[in-house]
This record gives sequence, structure tokens and C-alpha cells, in this order.
Amino acid sequence: MKSRARFGAAFLGILATTLGLSACAEKEERGYEIPSSLCGTAIQAETLKPLMPPGKEMNTETSSLVEGVKRCRVFVDGDQVLSASIDWREEGQSLTDAASLVPGVDPGDKETDDGHYLYSAFGAIGEVACPNPRKPDRKLFVTALSREDEAPGEAAMKEFIAAYAETVAKSDECT
Repeated sequence: MKSRARFGAAFLGILATTLGLSACAEKEERGYEIPSSLCGTAIQAETLKPLMPPGKEMNTETSSLVEGVKRCRVFVDGDQVLSASIDWREEGQSLTDAASLVPGVDPGDKETDDGHYLYSAFGAIGEVACPNPRKPDRKLFVTALSREDEAPGEAAMKEFIAAYAETVAKSDECT
């Protein structure tokens, strides 16, 4: 009976040590500052923070390979960790229509009560309410996609896409 108790105590000790070490690993720090903009588009750092993994160095890359799409890729230590875009689509296109054309976002993902956003643990799309759109014959959407293996979670993606859409609505795209 004593050997069983010693084994149990030893097992619990090893388990506690392992959990403690993995908790330390999870608390790796960022050697970079969370930006207040994504490729020139303002964003609240607090909504971006949950999407950003630990690492030493962060940089961004802007591309506009497709007419009407401005994409921002975010890299940490050389690995792409996030892609966000501002995307002008045909007028009349619904959120689910637009979602079906975005890799990593599915028309069946969770939808907000107001019907403006679809999101999952690693991808999201949002409809931007433009008061004065730069392209009046088009509809504006924003998207975000994180690495699936480092998914920030549904709540983080939902919060980020809503904040990103709100910021874009106040940008040159919509004023």
C-alpha cells in the first residue's frame, strides 16, 4: 500500500512540475510591440494582441495583387501568423456569398446577431458600414485569418473583426 501511495505522490509531483513548465512555455514573451496599425490601417492593439503569438520580431507586408483587395500579412520570426484584408466586392453581395470566396472562412461559421460578421476560431469576415464609400458601386468587407495551429479562438476573432471593420469604416475607404 505504501508503494502505491509513493507512486501516486511521485506521479502528482511529476505532473505538477510538467504543468508548471508548460505554463512557463505558454507565457513566452513577445520581443516586439503589438502594433496600433495593420499596414497603415489603424487598429486597437488590445484587439490584435490575442491574435499575436510570442516571438522576437514582427513585420508586415502589404499587397494588392487583386483589384480592390488590400491584404496585410503579419509575420512573427519569419512565419506568417495573420492575414487581414480590405476587400471591395460587387454591390448586393451578401456576407455569406463573400465568405464562400475567402479561404479559411465558411458561410456556416458562427454569425453575430446583427448579421454583420461571420467568425470561427481562426478566421473571420465582416461587412463594413461605409458612410461615404470610396467606391459607391461596391460593397466593402474585411477579413482576418490566423494560422489554424495557433488559433486565437472564436471570441478573439469576433472582437478583432468587429474592431477592424469599425476602424476601416472611419478610414479613407469610407470617408
